[in-house]
Amino acid sequence: MASKMFRPSRLVAAALVVGAVAWIGSGMLTREADKGAAEMTVVEADTRVPTQRVGVTLVTPEEHQRQIILSCVTEADHRAKAVARGGGVVIDLMIGRGDSVSADDVVGIISDEGRAAALQQAQALYDQRQAEYEANKRLIEQGNAPRNQLPALEAAVAAARAALSAAAAEAEKSTVKSPIEGIVDSVAVQVGQAVQPGAEFAAIVDPDPMLAVGAVSEARRGNLLPGQQATVRFIDGTTVVGAVNFVGLSADTATRTYPVEVTMANPDAVIADGVTCEMVVTLDPVEAAAVPRSALVFSDEGHLGVRIADGNSTAQFVPIEIVDDGRESVWVTGLDGTTEVIVVGQDFVKDGDPVEAVSAAEADVRGEPPA
Repeated sequence: MASKMFRPSRLVAAALVVGAVAWIGSGMLTREADKGAAEMTVVEADTRVPTQRVGVTLVTPEEHQRQIILSCVTEADHRAKAVARGGGVVIDLMIGRGDSVSADDVVGIISDEGRAAALQQAQALYDQRQAEYEANKRLIEQGNAPRNQLPALEAAVAAARAALSAAAAEAEKSTVKSPIEGIVDSVAVQVGQAVQPGAEFAAIVDPDPMLAVGAVSEARRGNLLPGQQATVRFIDGTTVVGAVNFVGLSADTATRTYPVEVTMANPDAVIADGVTCEMVVTLDPVEAAAVPRSALVFSDEGHLGVRIADGNSTAQFVPIEIVDDGRESVWVTGLDGTTEVIVVGQDFVKDGDPVEAVSAAEADVRGEPPA
């Protein structure tokens, strides 16, 4: 039985079968290996970033004269109201709208209401007490009166003097005076009108100096300092040079802005109160570069900057800081020397991507880069 299983013909057939199986298996393994290598080649090819055409503009830092421009309105630095200090009837007015007055000028008179009589009575009482004091003092000095009467006599004179002063102050309430020098802006009473203490007679405005009052944002408040020169432009095109005299410390709760005041000389009252204007404050120059507003981008971390084409023809993000804002471009710091700033296609590349830099005009014509 065993000898039949190991006959030469059967051994040859078995060897042929084993060889065929081995040949078929080796072919399948080779094809799988080739397929895997091909797939790896495709993957490697897919991971390579193609070179993109981007439009750039050359930017060079230079000395830039910064300006802060604020909307403002004129406001008189000094204004006050002439008011009645006592009650009565207006019997005379010495002023009209537009009149010039000096401080302490009488602008109106109200009825006496017994104040003059009270003053005369106080004066008479004072004269009496003074005479009594002098007569008794001579008697005391001659030894004909006790010396202990002298303090009482002095007290009586002092009380009469105080009453006289009060009566004189009350009598002065019949006249209404201007508290400041300026121009009468309005008159609030008429002759024959009854008034109470505190009633307004006239509003007086001192036009010199005149203020230009505006508001500055939180970001630019630190650039303004008292003493800086400022130019105020009016709607008719005229300009007046003044100086910053106040920068507020507390922000408006609604707008988060700080008040700013510029003082302007106005001796001829040419500048009216309440006029709309524009305040221009020129700051010290800084080294900055003008970049198109459209070139600004944000990094993945949220930093503001621009993308540039570096010397190795790769895109790089450069953080910048805006120092001045224009209509079509912004002035920024952070760029060293002449730089190719990407202005077309900056949103389609990232740091390290290979780029082909062409002029911005050429990129616009070609519609580059592709999305």
